Amino acid sequence: MSDRIFLHICCAPCLTVVQPSLESEGWGLTGYFYNPNIHPWREWERRLSTLRDYAPAAGIEVVFAEDYPLEDNLSGLLASSPRCLSCYDQRLGATAKKASEMGFTHFSTTLMLSPYQDADLLRKAGEKAAGEHSVEFVYYDLRSRYHESISRSRSAGLYRQPYCGCVFSERDRYAHGGGAAGRHLSRGRELR
Repeated sequence: MSDRIFLHICCAPCLTVVQPSLESEGWGLTGYFYNPNIHPWREWERRLSTLRDYAPAAGIEVVFAEDYPLEDNLSGLLASSPRCLSCYDQRLGATAKKASEMGFTHFSTTLMLSPYQDADLLRKAGEKAAGEHSVEFVYYDLRSRYHESISRSRSAGLYRQPYCGCVFSERDRYAHGGGAAGRHLSRGRELR
């Protein structure tokens, strides 16, 4: 499976750009929905349902992890500074582990599309997970294509979530007007 990526999927809207971008680079994909960071549970369920509906139309097989370890996620977030690193570690660690168990040699994440994610922390977590599970982390800087995902997901009638996922990002979105939107993000490798 050296030409395949086990792709962590945060949501269907991000997949609308990441999937064709990776496929245009010659990668075959199998998706993985593992997002215990999404709160409340009804929001998690809505994102899961949206991806379940979209995946067949997109032509991607997705493995769905339906456990919801709320306590583990919250304790990790509360103990971490910056808290996003704990979230990345948890999700990318689980993805790398599952990729290794399923015989994949590469893994990645749709999180690399969002300008609201910290690219340096995301790559750090991916590389850590890669080392722990003997798989390679594939990262492309797709943030310049984020607005393309907005138009594609709207055209497809997909639910677009209003915040990243955790209770803190929900609070920051509504109480502080945008959360991490103003954070400086570094540049990574661009796809053609």
